[in-house]
Order: sequence, then structure tokens, then C-alpha cells
Amino acid sequence: MDRAEDREPLVEIDGLRKLFDQSQGIIDTVLGREPQPVRAVDGVSLDIHQGDIVGIAGESGCGKTTLGKMLVKLHDPTEGTIRFDGTDITDMTREEEREFRKRVQMIFQDPFESLNPRMTVYDTVAEPLKINEMIDGYDERRARVKEVLEDVGLGPAEVYLDAFPDELSGGERQRVAIARALVVDPDFIVCDEPVSMLDVSIRAGVLNLMKELQSEYDLTYLFISHDLSLIRYMCDRAGIMYLGNMVEQGPTDDIIDDPKHPYTEALFDAVPDVELGEDRRRANATGEVPSPRNPPSGCRYHPRCAHIIPPDSWAGSQEAFRRAYQFKLKVRRGEVSAESAESADVTDPERLLENGLTLDIPEEYRTETENESAGTRVDLGAVDLPATTRDALVEAAESVLAGDTEAALATLDDAITTPCEDRQPQPQQSGSRRVACHRYDDEGFEGLGELAGTSAGLGAAPAED
Repeated sequence: MDRAEDREPLVEIDGLRKLFDQSQGIIDTVLGREPQPVRAVDGVSLDIHQGDIVGIAGESGCGKTTLGKMLVKLHDPTEGTIRFDGTDITDMTREEEREFRKRVQMIFQDPFESLNPRMTVYDTVAEPLKINEMIDGYDERRARVKEVLEDVGLGPAEVYLDAFPDELSGGERQRVAIARALVVDPDFIVCDEPVSMLDVSIRAGVLNLMKELQSEYDLTYLFISHDLSLIRYMCDRAGIMYLGNMVEQGPTDDIIDDPKHPYTEALFDAVPDVELGEDRRRANATGEVPSPRNPPSGCRYHPRCAHIIPPDSWAGSQEAFRRAYQFKLKVRRGEVSAESAESADVTDPERLLENGLTLDIPEEYRTETENESAGTRVDLGAVDLPATTRDALVEAAESVLAGDTEAALATLDDAITTPCEDRQPQPQQSGSRRVACHRYDDEGFEGLGELAGTSAGLGAAPAED
């Protein structure tokens, strides 16, 4: 296969955004608030070349399905462009859109929902031919349907033509869905979790079939999946999405074997590995995925990131900075407050800090004190904090205990800053990958990632900028 950069892209995605719920609701109107739309896809750019199998992976809610639906015009983008074979699909004539519908198809996740229970297999597969006015005669349509059914492994086709979906197994239904997509001889197919609803025992058969069909029909695929093993097995290239952003993209094997973005690293660390057993490292990520209605400023992953970047003047360890920054976030979110301190019977600012500097992370990343006390406190003396930062943290803790959260946040905002919060990272080339992470804005930042990956303890050497 030719190198991707030597070929013209079949699909070009540039700065794509999709916002939902942009209108102002009743509550927003009464309270005088601006509407907070759901930022399902927010600034994604990606090229897909003819013959590629590209995978999009990420947690549920990251925007990957919305992206796929925009590529087949089931959603219109809020901003940005999608070009298919050189034509902007957001501004097509009726004739161009008719041709587009023939060349681009989608296979949906759930064959139990995507097939009409009142239509026979023949009617289901033949419907795209009728809609697109591709074959006029009944005999020719029937012959084409039989041909495609045989191609997807439903043979002899005569047995299936008059069957209804409830007479078929899950695997047979999905093969019917694949046949429906193939019958118009498309160039590009978006596959949204195509085997996630099927029994494990038949998934491999369906995936192998789709690989065979790619060669037979000269297809280009986009696979959308949370199953990383599927992405590795099927896809030449992959993109990793987080909270509407594409954080890393490149050759699949490179991404899996040597992830560059901290989220990609955490995503693959979270995959169970039977061979490693107790020796496997679990995902070193903190907290839950934020709401797409109100995503974090700067890098959207930074509140959970193990490699958050300290300021240039930072003299402590990177791990200590992460803990100090998490304390700031806890105060901002109200998790550390006068009320929470009172309920825990905490009156000393240093004890409040020992509680607030803990991280909700797997045991192998915790300090000895955290593990001994079930994660409720750290030894403040062991945290590698610069003296000025420690003083600022104590001052903020005193303000919290006095019930003055605004003063505490003002102190913390002055003392604990990071470029990850202030600026949104733009994709940067790093080897074979494009990575949206501030560590790759400047080669000097890459050392921070290595430091954070090896310094689980709090007494690590100071970070080098």
C-alpha cells in the first residue's frame, strides 16, 4: 500500500465542531445565563485516504459517534468542513448529494434496532437500490441482492430473502446490515461499533468478513469503537478522542505500543491484561470525565492528567505539583470547604492539606501514608513542595477553614499555575504521530512525561524544564 502522505485524501475533516442544545432554555432565561451547549465534537481535523481502515477510539461520550454521523450527513456540523473526494459535503447540490449517498454508507451498532422488523431481508437490502434509483427491474434488483447476501456469508441467499429480522440470529442480522451498506457499491463506510452487540464467539467471523469485503469492494473504512483490541486488529491508523477533541492520531501500532498523549497512555493502561496479572500498571488518572457542557479550559484532560506541567519556576517534583494543583481544584469544586472540614473534625490547616493533597489513584501510585490510611491523608513533610508554595497552600487552607473560599482561590491561583489550564494545545508532530499535548509544544517538555511516569513517590527529584 502507498504511503498515506503520497495519496490524495478521500475524506478531509478540518476544524469540525458539533454543538447540541445551543438554544436558551427556560431556566437559563430566568436566571439570565448564557446557554451551555454540549460540545460533542470540538475542533477535530483528520484525513482518511482511499483504502485506509481508520479507527476512532475513546471513552463513551467522547464524540466519536457524532463524528461518524457527520461524515455520512446524519448531522450537520456547527463549524468546520468535511470534504469527500474534493467536494464539501456541507454545501452540495441535490445531484451531488444523490451521488454522495451512493458512495458513503454507515453500519450501525445495534442490528436489533437498525433493521425494520416489518421488512424482509430482500426488502431491507433492496431499499437503497430503490431510493438511489440504481437498478430499475425487479429481477435485476433481486439478482444484485442475492449476490451481496452471498458475499456477506448469507448463503444460499434464497433461504434468507423472505426472512424477517426476528427469524435471524444477531450475527445474521449484522450481516444483513452489512449487505444493505454494500449493495450500492460504496467507496467509504462508517462502522459504528459494528460488533459490540454480538456474542464474542461470532465477532471475529464478522470482522474477518469485513476485511475480505474491503479488498473485494475496494472499500475505505472508518471504525468507531471503545474496544481497543478491535482497533488494533482492524485498523491501519487510529485517532484517540477525549471530550470532543482528537488528542492523538497516527499508525495504530505506534499509538498502542508507545502512546504519546497522557490520556492515550491511561486508556491503554486501563485495558485488562491476563498475562501481566498483578504486575500490570493501572491507569494513573484522577477523577471522572468532566461534562461536555462545561469542559475544562486549556487542555481538557489536564484535571485528570498524571503529567500536568508545572510552571518554569517550579522547584519541586512534578508529582508534588500534581497534588498541589488537585488541592486547588478540590477547593474550586467545593470538595475542600469549611463544611467538609467541620464534618471531618479538622481544625488545623496542615491537617486539612494532608487530606486535600491525596489523589484518587490506584494503589501502586499512592504514597505509603495514603495506603496505610486508605487514601485519606498524606505526610505533608514528605511532599516535595517549594517553601513558597507550601506557605501559599497553608494560607489557602486557613482561608478555607475561615469560610473564605474566594480568598483561598485567589491565593492558589497566584501560587499554582500551569500552561495546561491556560492554553488549549494544538496538534504537534511527534515522530509518526500528531499529539495535542503541551509537552510536545517544545521538546524540553517531553522529559516531564518521563519524570511523572517514574516518580510515584513524593520525594522525587525536581522537574527539569
